[in-house]
Order: sequence, then C-alpha cells, then structure tokens
Amino acid sequence: MKTGKKILLIDDHDSVLKLLDAILKVRNYEVCYASSGPEGLEKARNEKPDLVLLDVMMPGMDGFKVCQALKQSEVTSHIPVVFLTARGEDTDREMGQRVGGQGFIKKPFRSVDLMETISNLLA
Repeated sequence: MKTGKKILLIDDHDSVLKLLDAILKVRNYEVCYASSGPEGLEKARNEKPDLVLLDVMMPGMDGFKVCQALKQSEVTSHIPVVFLTARGEDTDREMGQRVGGQGFIKKPFRSVDLMETISNLLA
C-alpha cells in the first residue's frame, strides 16, 4: 500500500539514487529522480513532491543553490528539503539551514536515521 507521499531524490550519483529508491519503495513511498540541480528544480515544479532529498556536492549547481531556488519559488517553497552529503562540517549544516533546509544527513547514512528524519518531516 502506498503512503500517498512522493519524495524527489536529487543526486548526481546513480548508485545513491538506486539505494534511496530501494529504501523508500519498500516503505511504500512514491519516488521520482533527478541527477542534476536544474533537472531537480524542474521535477520539483512538475511533480510537486512532499519532500526533497538533496545531495550537496553536484557539478554545476550545488545542493545549496538548488534549495535556495526551491525556497524562493511560490510553487515549491513549502516543500521540506533534507540534505544528504558526505560533508558533515558545521559550516555545511549552517549553510543548509540558512538556505532553507530542514534536515541534514551525513553519508554514509543508516536507513533508520533517514526514515526517522523523513517521518518527522512528513508527520
């Protein structure tokens, strides 16, 4: 049974997208994907997800810029954004909060931590 909740995954690494897809689909979330910042912005506008899981380090447009653009658009400003990143520095967390992110999960992550963050934001 589907949860009725849609999650947009934005990451430039296919292996991360596949892992997240498996974790989320087994828990009955609907999943859509983007492999770049600009593609993610377009998908967010068109798919209207309930939550975005967003990589920070991507070529061209990094996750902080993507989040900032999402939060500046009337269509997507309400969507919670959770950053997924290999960088776990305090300055990265602060930047994530500054641009409107509501969560920050360091890679490699435990699926239980990921699901707890998602559940809290979608409750």
